Amino acid sequence: MNDHFQAPEGNFRGHDQQSVWNQQHDPELTEVGPGTPCGEYLRRFWLPVAMTDQVGDLPYRIRILGEDLVLFREKKEGKLGLTHLHCCHRNMSLEFGIIEEGGIRCSYHGWKYGLDGTVLETPCEPPASQVKKKACLGAYPVIEYKGLAFAYMGPADERPPFPVMDTFDDDGDELVPYLIKSPCNWLQVMENAWDPFHVVYLHTKAARVQFHEAFAHMPMIEFHDCQTGDFYTNVRRDGDYIWVRVHDHMLPSFTQNGGHFPIPDQSRYFGRGGLTRWITPIDDTNTMVIAWRHFRDPSFNDDPRGMTNRDEVGFGKTDFYGQGPDRPYEMRQRDPGDYDAWVSQGPINVHARENLSFTDRGVAKARRMVRNAIRALQKGERPAQATDNFKGGVIPTYAGDTVLKIPMQEGRDDGALQKEVSFKVAEILKSGDHLQGKERRAFIENALKEYEAGWA
Repeated sequence: MNDHFQAPEGNFRGHDQQSVWNQQHDPELTEVGPGTPCGEYLRRFWLPVAMTDQVGDLPYRIRILGEDLVLFREKKEGKLGLTHLHCCHRNMSLEFGIIEEGGIRCSYHGWKYGLDGTVLETPCEPPASQVKKKACLGAYPVIEYKGLAFAYMGPADERPPFPVMDTFDDDGDELVPYLIKSPCNWLQVMENAWDPFHVVYLHTKAARVQFHEAFAHMPMIEFHDCQTGDFYTNVRRDGDYIWVRVHDHMLPSFTQNGGHFPIPDQSRYFGRGGLTRWITPIDDTNTMVIAWRHFRDPSFNDDPRGMTNRDEVGFGKTDFYGQGPDRPYEMRQRDPGDYDAWVSQGPINVHARENLSFTDRGVAKARRMVRNAIRALQKGERPAQATDNFKGGVIPTYAGDTVLKIPMQEGRDDGALQKEVSFKVAEILKSGDHLQGKERRAFIENALKEYEAGWA
């Protein structure tokens, strides 16, 4: 301990910043309840709301977009139902309801509801009662798909087709669902995926290498428009190889990453991503990450160091670092992860306190796109859907890793070379959009090999 008095030196301006810290959050982008501009926009999409193994033989209470709901599996055909939490008779909670064939019955007075909220029976009413013709329970359509329950909570006559991406059913790929909750607003979780530069520091330089030491190299980021929204190429050089990581983005909250544990030490052509995820708001200050981890056949060489662990993926957990509150607080301080980054911004991040810079252009773009889409809906425009350009078909995506052996060229700026490669790889990926499945993969792989061979 220093026993000698020494006056602090420096230009301290904490008091001067009080006006900034009195600023409020941006309700247009962050408030998601019924009737809010953002909430109404989000309700125009299919969003995952639960892992289906959370639904047993009892009603499962959940909260989505500020609405209290109950998810259940009816007994006749095993179909999922999603209704408002409270019985429309006397408001008893249906989390105490009785699940039956074709629906759910309130245990207070026995009113029974179908999956669409239709009142089927009112046993305590006299035979002449017409109440079941007038009343109904709020309900939403549900699709069960590969361990996740997806709901559409918007106007019934505007329900879009369910979007099926090419990564949902790829040969040799097992999709393992997980769900992790965060006590913060949906936007700060979602926009983390639009911020590739945080990988350099948070995941590599801040405390230790959490994924691969090559992530310490500052990447070259380019954003590319496509028929489903947007993707970016994240380019680094590692020795003689140029590593092009591709991340998909589709509004409002769908992302797909590159692989989690690749090694850029050999050529790789259109290796697919390790994560398919959605950000689903619970309410304004609570959020769910709901996702599939991809576990592929070893021949794909997705995990050469053996770092994946299927048993660590599920409710409240996943097998890569820093995605939840599952570590002691001191450990999180010494070695923070993504969860600590987005949760520590506060329940709702106040954008007026930020100072965005060049490396935040992805975050700025995400906010701008969401804001424009919200305002367009307010003017009566139907939100764009991933299915718009692929009606009835599987939707092509781009996420993954391509590694090409392209040594540094004497007399040529390597930054310009990497930029050229990033745009060429993006062009090749999009050139296969007219194909599907193995045919598309073969087409893209052959085009990438041909391009690489031109540098030999």
